[in-house]
Amino acid sequence: MTMPRAYQEGTSNFYGFDFEVNTSTLIPRPETEQLVERTLELTKKYLSDHPRILDIGTGSGVIAITLKKLLPNSVVEATDISVRALETARANAKGNQANVTFHAGNLFEPIEGRFDLIIANLPYVPAARWRFLENQVWGFEPKDAIVSGRDGLKLIRVFCEEVGTHINQPGVVALEIDDTHGPRVLKLLQKALPNHQCFVEKDLTGRDRFCFAIVRANQESV
Repeated sequence: MTMPRAYQEGTSNFYGFDFEVNTSTLIPRPETEQLVERTLELTKKYLSDHPRILDIGTGSGVIAITLKKLLPNSVVEATDISVRALETARANAKGNQANVTFHAGNLFEPIEGRFDLIIANLPYVPAARWRFLENQVWGFEPKDAIVSGRDGLKLIRVFCEEVGTHINQPGVVALEIDDTHGPRVLKLLQKALPNHQCFVEKDLTGRDRFCFAIVRANQESV
């Protein structure tokens, strides 16, 4: 079994920026670049030019740091439960000269207040599928950053339950999801943010991969 090149070299490129990666963090995927690209479009369309942004489960920090680089007037915070991942994220923020505040804790646990954009690429693979992933994935990448309970929705379910108390109006919520979870995550997000626009979008391979919510101003939500 050969260690992935990104781990061998200790770096990976994401959205044109170089990031340190190691076996405590995932190797960034093209799908996550697409998540950032689409989120930027929605942010520029619906939010101000100085949004307050929260990245939940930041890992190596690629999403939070990239958004800060591309939206320099933003205020960006990020959380992760892994202390080692946060060490990498802080090093990446310093290396990319990005002012991002990182918090140690599970999901929204260390967070206070509300944000204009909340984005997350949380673990979403069902436990039974772990050993059926590519050898380079289960052999080297952190399982806790990939697998989320029996159905893959353990963390996303909690995220959806709590996001309504942390999102501003107007606001944008963005999630990367498993390609089999589209209808289920959509239902969770609609329950969390009733009366707001929630929808699933496909990745470049035509598979359900992202779930978004556009939170309108002056509308009731949980």
